[in-house]
Amino acid sequence: MESKGKMIIAGGSGFFGNHLVEYFKSNYQVIVLTRGKSYAEGSVKFEHWDAETKGDWVNALNGAEVLINLTGKSINCRFTAENKKTLLSSRINSTNVLAEAIESLENPPKIWFNASAGAMYKVKSEPNTEEEKEYNDGFLSEMALAWEKAFFAKDLPHTKRVAIRISLILGDDGGVFPVWKKITSLLMGGKAGNGKQKIAWMHVDDALRAVDFIIKNNLEGVFNFSTNQPVSNKELMRTLRFQMNIPFGLPAPEFGIKLGSIFLQTEPSLLLDSVNFIPEKLNENGFHFKYDQLSLAINNLIKNG
Repeated sequence: MESKGKMIIAGGSGFFGNHLVEYFKSNYQVIVLTRGKSYAEGSVKFEHWDAETKGDWVNALNGAEVLINLTGKSINCRFTAENKKTLLSSRINSTNVLAEAIESLENPPKIWFNASAGAMYKVKSEPNTEEEKEYNDGFLSEMALAWEKAFFAKDLPHTKRVAIRISLILGDDGGVFPVWKKITSLLMGGKAGNGKQKIAWMHVDDALRAVDFIIKNNLEGVFNFSTNQPVSNKELMRTLRFQMNIPFGLPAPEFGIKLGSIFLQTEPSLLLDSVNFIPEKLNENGFHFKYDQLSLAINNLIKNG
């Protein structure tokens, strides 16, 4: 029986990481790099690392087919000076040490995915694509650009690299979607602010399939992980209310969001700013979505929730 290839997932204990483990564990020997203790859970191995320095975990990368790095402090926090420093360093340090590890290996991973974000894109009427070269101002944009700069900095001739600019990943068991469902069920699922801000999104099943598609087609470069149908916040909440048979939702005025964010220790820009981009490179390479329409995605998630 042919042995399975190795897939290493750094930062694999979060919402998207857990889905990646479940999706790929039947076809790969999955090893998750974790800040906790090393252990095994079924066929999945968890290997300790500190995301900053090389250690025994480097051996796991040798001979791997795929490396996926999602490591980084959650952006769901206040953008204080201290948090900004940690948000940036947790992404840059983990990326740098993985590059150093790959550089040292005789048989490095064949392909390396590194998370990024579409927050770098300027707000404009038409959706952004991967070809955009003019970027937004602000911390999230600067962080995403610095993250990608670190990712592509070293010459790694035997490892293809894929930066995935991730939109809102929608799943029924984590991320933002269960929160939207909860507030909608409480009749508070109206528009946020003026409701015109654009939201790029992707069903988690399509995000998993896109990773698989890139591996199987031996692709590399920068890929937007979103659908072709960014929607306004107002449209998104209206669609969710319709699918849940909720007659109305109280809107959240901008001042209320800014006030509430202080108590919730989060950043109001995460809800009020537009993020508008589409997956041109996935389209060009022939990827087909199962859930390119928001109504289809929400209907599926509600049925599974």
